[in-house]
Amino acid sequence: MSGRHQKRTRGRTRSVVVVAGEDRNDRESLKSLLEEKHPDLRGSIVQIQDPVRLHKATGTNLTKRVRSILNKAEGVAEKHEPGTRVACLYVHEDFDAVDGPDYVKTHQRVEQEIRRQLGHGHYVLAVAEMEAWMLLFPEALSKVVRTWKVPAKHLGKDTGRFPDPKGVLKREVSKGKGRRYTESDAPDVFRAVIEGGYLNSPRGSNSSWTHFWRGVEFCARKHLHK
Repeated sequence: MSGRHQKRTRGRTRSVVVVAGEDRNDRESLKSLLEEKHPDLRGSIVQIQDPVRLHKATGTNLTKRVRSILNKAEGVAEKHEPGTRVACLYVHEDFDAVDGPDYVKTHQRVEQEIRRQLGHGHYVLAVAEMEAWMLLFPEALSKVVRTWKVPAKHLGKDTGRFPDPKGVLKREVSKGKGRRYTESDAPDVFRAVIEGGYLNSPRGSNSSWTHFWRGVEFCARKHLHK
């Protein structure tokens, strides 16, 4: 290593953003969204491969599960490059129920435990599923498969109130000609949202979508580039 390079890096701690989720499709979707918001994160987002199961956990069980995730986050950061710290952690999970008081309590319970143990983590609990986020962007869905179309009755709505958004995508959006929606389409849908310029123009609302972006903004202000 040259002396000039040593001077550039001395005193600077390497850092990564870690993404955890229920499966690879969810993690890749979050990764694309984070990279779009913060292009400088490209190459600095790493993933925990194991599935997340937090929203039904309480007490000691929740504490142990969060600790396990944090240990894995530190492990993948170190594997990325020795001496690397976890700048921010995003843990995604589907709530599998509609928005309401139970969602708020569950989100607060888990996120508080994550922050108690790590100090700078975000619980991305989607209502009712991440598919509800996709329904906010009908144009992007049509970009993925031309025949996919969100029925008018679902436009401009609070998609967090849809009890079965995955079913809407399978039985209504992708019915008829063309192929049916599958969970493996999720990363392509969010890439279409980004590439189409739809990210800041959702056709409806979803509290978990809004909360996710507030977390992203908070993380950027408080924890990144330190």
